[in-house]
Amino acid sequence: MSAQPSPNEAEEELRRIRALVLEMCVRGESMVGQAVRSVVERDPHLARAVLAADRALDELEVRLDGLCVRFLAMRQPTGLALRTVTATLKMVTELERIGDLAVNVAERGLDLTAARGMEASSHLPRMGEHVVEMFRLAADAYVGNDASVEPLLSQRDDAVDELNRAAFKMWLAQMADHPDQADRALAFTSISRYLERIGDHIVNLGQLIVLMVEGRDVRHDSST
Repeated sequence: MSAQPSPNEAEEELRRIRALVLEMCVRGESMVGQAVRSVVERDPHLARAVLAADRALDELEVRLDGLCVRFLAMRQPTGLALRTVTATLKMVTELERIGDLAVNVAERGLDLTAARGMEASSHLPRMGEHVVEMFRLAADAYVGNDASVEPLLSQRDDAVDELNRAAFKMWLAQMADHPDQADRALAFTSISRYLERIGDHIVNLGQLIVLMVEGRDVRHDSST
């Protein structure tokens, strides 16, 4: 008969899971920041670094999925431990999608650096600053079990949404005035859209932190 795992072993496994989630957050934040810089600074080296970093993020997702499933099967957790692991399974999916969107931004940046023409407007670095700060807030809240971050993330996301709408209107006007630059303008609108979607995924992270800490599912709560 095999020995039952000790509570200390379970706690250590949970700490490992949380540490890997934080590593995904740090890597994802770096990818988003580098992707935006690659566009604004016309730097293909930064863009390629984002593409390379995505592989490590995907590997972390797979590793975390395995650890969480094993923890649920072997430990049969309850309370905060159960909520942490079940929320983590959802969070790693959000983080992987953020990485994919950062790759999309970087790929558009590579396309844009291959030719000359219209350059990035001020909307993009401002959106980049917002989503990177949102990412940092979400990571800190995860470490600190701080559910109060969710409304703050939603407020920041509203600012990202407004910048995206303003950028879209501006690039539509630019396309009308400079039809020969339509491809570049469309690329910039795509980048704005990718950043807006990253903001949405970070809001989802905040909602999952609420689920983890308080056991409340606020994903479809219109009051949040």
